[in-house]
Amino acid sequence: MPKIIQIQKETLLCLYAKEFLSSYQIAKKLNCSQALVMKKLKIYEISTRTIQQGKALTKPTYERKDFAGTNEEKAYLVGFRLGDLYVGKTHPDSPTIRVSSNSTKSVQIDLIRELFIPYGHVKEIGPDKKGATNIRAYLNNTFHFLVPKYPNTPSWILKSKKYSAAFFAGYVDAEGTFAISNRNQPLFSIKSQDKGILSDIHKYILPKIGVKTRFQFVRAKDSIMLGIRSNKDVFGIFVYNRKDLLSILTALLPYLKHGKRKEDALKVIKLINHVRT
Repeated sequence: MPKIIQIQKETLLCLYAKEFLSSYQIAKKLNCSQALVMKKLKIYEISTRTIQQGKALTKPTYERKDFAGTNEEKAYLVGFRLGDLYVGKTHPDSPTIRVSSNSTKSVQIDLIRELFIPYGHVKEIGPDKKGATNIRAYLNNTFHFLVPKYPNTPSWILKSKKYSAAFFAGYVDAEGTFAISNRNQPLFSIKSQDKGILSDIHKYILPKIGVKTRFQFVRAKDSIMLGIRSNKDVFGIFVYNRKDLLSILTALLPYLKHGKRKEDALKVIKLINHVRT
């Protein structure tokens, strides 16, 4: 005669709704079939989870570690995210935050990998026919600070000179340029569609390091440059004054992580110091 297993409503409610065990885990715990657990959930009128909610409770395949950086590192990541990363969750209850980007530049892919591989699984796809590689990092909820696409710089960053410099460096690693013109003129430029972020850099962050410059409208929505159509207005900040360039470089170099950006920054410093001597 088969063994009759009794499952009390209170027990099932506790395991399913409070401890968030799956029907499979409950069946294993109570030594019964998963079908019986599902039947009892229906009989007791306990609301079952959606497929997405169920997936949210599934243990990740790869180990994930909590964010363990300083506030300066956090500010850098926010700046870099706003410039170059897509960040989101597949479901509000998901334990996973996915960070992704596409780039034809291997140095950019290398940087993203180095930033996130200490914390979670990093996957790369490509390059595709256009030479672009898609990179994705799967992180836990301690990286929730990266999810919002802020229209302006978060206020906690602007309250600190160090946090502001780290944030600025992250945004520059994503969007900025240090260069030397054909006329041997060193320069710094940063252009993007993020009007609020660039306006904050111009009004609040650059003055903290003693730099005053103009915030400029660069080109209009639907304009085409180098064969690429802009889907929004583009704004920019441009610095040519060598004293101001040194102030920017002094503030940013401790935080820059992008290999090409650091290399170009050092070339600009070398040129300025050579001219001065």
